[in-house]
Amino acid sequence: MPEQMMTARALKAAVSHGNGLLEKLLDALQADVTERLLSQATLHDVDVGETLIERSVRSESVGYVLDGTLAMVQVLEDGKKHIVGLLVPTDIFGRLFDGTANYRIEALSAARILCFPRAFFEQVLRDNPEAERLFLVHLLDEVDAAREWLLLMSGRKAVNRLASFLSILLRRSKSKRIGGQAVVHVPLSRKDLAHYLGARPETLSRAFHELEGKGILRIIDPGHFEVLDKQALIDASGDDLTLDD
Repeated sequence: MPEQMMTARALKAAVSHGNGLLEKLLDALQADVTERLLSQATLHDVDVGETLIERSVRSESVGYVLDGTLAMVQVLEDGKKHIVGLLVPTDIFGRLFDGTANYRIEALSAARILCFPRAFFEQVLRDNPEAERLFLVHLLDEVDAAREWLLLMSGRKAVNRLASFLSILLRRSKSKRIGGQAVVHVPLSRKDLAHYLGARPETLSRAFHELEGKGILRIIDPGHFEVLDKQALIDASGDDLTLDD
């Protein structure tokens, strides 16, 4: 994971592209504290499949996703991996204040990460109550995201789980547009996505074509999908569409 140094001004410009937690934290801090925090930051380019934090290891840094998609992964005793959440631009990761990581963080796509020393970041939060409050709100958002992921995996049919997955990506990712329609990028191979959604690859392929046949999305290529009807995609995460496995 190559490390790059940037000026505080350049780093602040890099994080000011959305309504993310780090941007809110920086706005809540005094100017001199912001400068000191950013002076400790380093920029990293991450390759596909690279592990950023290992499970049960105490991370010495806090990461902020600038670009790309990361996965929170649980590895079972038999070696099988299960994604328990996604990290997209403006998300922060790295356990603060206590304990080790409960899951592995690995890159699903090439990514760019901003990293801060954990101890210094913790001290900034302790010294600035408003910033600490924002971070606690962020933790509550993480709990909501975990519940959302459980809901995704509870879908009875593969098409329900796929529609939920695409809806989450559409809402949480920076989507490109074609003629006014949002385009979702899925940073997983069809085989890996089928595994993570608990379906066979051929069943998942039929689910994509079912959604396309209903006029909900258009398959551009194996990793990009134009969403033609956002509400119908959300509805498809329930039992409105059926597809026999």
